[in-house]
Amino acid sequence: MQQWFELWQLGLAGAWAGYARWWQAMSLYDTGRRQVGQTPARQVWHKDRVRLIRYLPGRPEPRAVPVLCVPSLINRYYVLDLQPGRSLVSYLLSRGLDVYLLDWGTPTIQDRHLTLDDHLAGYLHQAVQATCADSGAEKLSLLGYCMGGMFAAVYTALFGEWVANLVNLAGPINYHDEGIFSLLTRAEWFDPDKLVDSYGNIPADLLGWAFQMLRPTSHLARALQFYERMDDQDYVHRFAAMQTWIFDQVDFPGETFRRYIRDFYQANLLVSGRMTIGGRPVSLSSVTCPLLTIASRQDETAPCDSVTVLNDLVSSTDKEILMLKGPHVGMVAGRTASGQLWPHLADWLIPRSGAEAGIMG
Repeated sequence: MQQWFELWQLGLAGAWAGYARWWQAMSLYDTGRRQVGQTPARQVWHKDRVRLIRYLPGRPEPRAVPVLCVPSLINRYYVLDLQPGRSLVSYLLSRGLDVYLLDWGTPTIQDRHLTLDDHLAGYLHQAVQATCADSGAEKLSLLGYCMGGMFAAVYTALFGEWVANLVNLAGPINYHDEGIFSLLTRAEWFDPDKLVDSYGNIPADLLGWAFQMLRPTSHLARALQFYERMDDQDYVHRFAAMQTWIFDQVDFPGETFRRYIRDFYQANLLVSGRMTIGGRPVSLSSVTCPLLTIASRQDETAPCDSVTVLNDLVSSTDKEILMLKGPHVGMVAGRTASGQLWPHLADWLIPRSGAEAGIMG
């Protein structure tokens, strides 16, 4: 943190302000906004700010077991459908899978009192039930990304009867790791109560700066790279879509943030088996369904050891770890994602998703 403040005092603040003006002047936000989340879909359920969408099948008769994608609570869902040709959702559809996605929406000040229980045993559980009702399936595959991966694991431990397969895509499980967020949120110097009591919901801008501290000059480096390649229209479109998503964060509901920091980062209750949701104990050893855990050794947001420990804690006999290369977002929506993550994920899901609907065998 001291290095960060020194960089800021040496002029990073001025450089960042210049970059922000340049971003607006180039109208890149408008370019990116027109591209993101373009795969055709329809809303099948909603409650308050949260909605469930079903993507139009890529084949006439998709696989019998649907896939419900659960993104992070504080990032926009369309990172999984970033732009045409760069969409995990679109790829899964093309492989014959039936894909649903949970959109957490934009929290308002009225959401500041919503708890972790509300999100897991409330919204997520109802979205799972709505997915099964809409698809006609008895169970589904739960694919959680980032914080959504932890949500998916906790949900499966509580409501395993609804989950046929579990995929943890870069979701931290052991929060006492070597990552920067584990360091910054230690109880001896970080008090979440002060933030929640002051702000209500934790502002998206504040969260954005926390992520920026991982690599203080990353946005400026990307700006320089863009300047060198601004005549390449394909690159400009990719850049604009990704930057749109990066700057499109949402607030963190206050009471959920308070417990997330206290129970996960500071007390590490999930790994120790002491967590409860809705008064029910959360034991990862109760997970018995097939499990795919996906991590990257270059992931600074969710260190690979924090993610892969899930395989040691569950009771599943059908479990696998897929170790990828690249950063937290890049391995999902970056240039190499279509050759690394996407085919491996589909190849794992397809044989565990039943035959095409209406076809026996």
